[in-house]
Amino acid sequence: MKEIKWAAGSWVIGGHRDRFVDYHPSPDLQEKLKRLAQDGRIKGVEVICPYDNIDVAAIRPVLAELGLKVSAVLASGINDLRFQLGGLSAQVENMRTDALGELKKAAELAKALDSDLVNVWPGQDGFDYAFQLDYGTAWDQMLTSLKEAATSYPDIRFALEYKPYEPRASSLLPTMWSALVACQELDLPNVGITLDFGHAILAHENPAQAAALAARHGRLFNVHLNDTFGRFDDDFLPATKHIMETIEFLWQLKQLNYNGWVSLDMSPARQVPEEAVTYSLDILEMLWEKASSLDEAALDLKGSDVISTWRYLWQHLLG
Repeated sequence: MKEIKWAAGSWVIGGHRDRFVDYHPSPDLQEKLKRLAQDGRIKGVEVICPYDNIDVAAIRPVLAELGLKVSAVLASGINDLRFQLGGLSAQVENMRTDALGELKKAAELAKALDSDLVNVWPGQDGFDYAFQLDYGTAWDQMLTSLKEAATSYPDIRFALEYKPYEPRASSLLPTMWSALVACQELDLPNVGITLDFGHAILAHENPAQAAALAARHGRLFNVHLNDTFGRFDDDFLPATKHIMETIEFLWQLKQLNYNGWVSLDMSPARQVPEEAVTYSLDILEMLWEKASSLDEAALDLKGSDVISTWRYLWQHLLG
């Protein structure tokens, strides 16, 4: 891995709000693309199905003009209000059928936009209370839905984005381990994982270790970069809370020879979004250069002399 293929989510540009304030209105997709493309390092964009209201015929020439590729289509329709008690794993069959339909819509959109990746975050699949869910049945139903989508579209890769909680108190796919188990049980070459840095932190994981685990099984399909305090899915600008972990993560991607997209997944609510994109890439590229130049011989990866390792790291990073 000599360089990173930078992408960004369309949502980075607009639609930022919390429970109290709307910070940035959400422009149409063409406007989002134009504003993202102002930083020429962005070559890919993740779009949201159906919320970006994508007119394929209208958007394809815009992508070509801006030199952008659709790096992934997010199947966010599976998290609609009608799936509040579960989508891909819903106990009610017609709800599962509808959620599967949303997954297939995303796959069709990916094909139409020359993308081979559908990002699957089943946020409504989980539970809030004890005795609310038959866990084994829900797991089976979720995998059955995923299998139907993946076998119906063998040329599309489906990347499972795990997250421990929110909007449900507990998710059916809470950790890297759970996502790997799903991939192994499905045993399909086109089902893998999106590793979201902030979600890994929320799951009390080390993102670099999570990347190594996914890659070990050939399942690291996509990467989302952001940061968080670790209490909530803040989607802060990358390397603003976990600097050393971000450096280790980038170093690990290089060691793994990861060749997929690395996408900015952040919500710069109180910043100018375009400035947030440029700042984030500036910092990440600086950290990538530092990570790439680390002398592995100076890193005691056997763990016996962590003081020596960290002394070298600080001297190298601050030198």
